Amino acid sequence: MRDDRRGSGGAVRCLRPDLIVRSIHDLDYDALHRQGVLALLYDLENTLCRWRDWQLDARTRALLRRLQDQGLRIAVLTNARVPPQHPLVLEMEELGIPVVASARKPFRQSFRRTLALLGVSPAQAAMIGDQVLTDVLGGRRAGMYTVLVEPVAHDESRPTKVNRWVERRLGWRIPAA
Repeated sequence: MRDDRRGSGGAVRCLRPDLIVRSIHDLDYDALHRQGVLALLYDLENTLCRWRDWQLDARTRALLRRLQDQGLRIAVLTNARVPPQHPLVLEMEELGIPVVASARKPFRQSFRRTLALLGVSPAQAAMIGDQVLTDVLGGRRAGMYTVLVEPVAHDESRPTKVNRWVERRLGWRIPAA
């Protein structure tokens, strides 16, 4: 794993993901594991499911179960205000996947709290999400490996639309298939 995630690299380095893939389903999880990644922190909206939908499709549910069966620890870290009794949160709890909502990404505190829940260090975790200014920046500031994915859908909140505009100005694009 790279050790330039924090420190002297400057602001631009903090905005550069370690890896860019089309979706969570295209990620080589075995390669991450070989690099020492023991835990995966996923963004919720437009990474695991559509914005405001908060439902996992069967393919994503199966992926999470398979990754858990392989020994990876998983958590959801989202800025969304998902109620604790929401069916998705209850489903995740049944799977043993903690959901940290209202996370205030990119601030480090929620990343640290989630890593502590999973019992891993930042160097042993990857943050996987669809936004540079929340998921990548926060994950890198916390010292984690970061993976940028294409949004599941293009319906999104106003703040996310502003983030996307900034991301386009910075030149962040998901590579063509």
